[in-house]
Amino acid sequence: MIAATNPFANYTLAIAAQYEDTVTGIVESQKKPPKKVYRSIDKMLEECFFLGATKFGTNFIA
Repeated sequence: MIAATNPFANYTLAIAAQYEDTVTGIVESQKKPPKKVYRSIDKMLEECFFLGATKFGTNFIA
């Protein structure tokens, strides 16, 4: 019904839809990924020794 009274309604609705898609994309791209949680030091050290050193300090010894 809006399109019948306003010839530019289709253009306006298309622009509004693109704007909404863009805003949604920006919000999704700014979300941080979930942090990785280690249940034990052994599991963390299986991945990399330096990860344990950065998490527990430079004097960390496995």
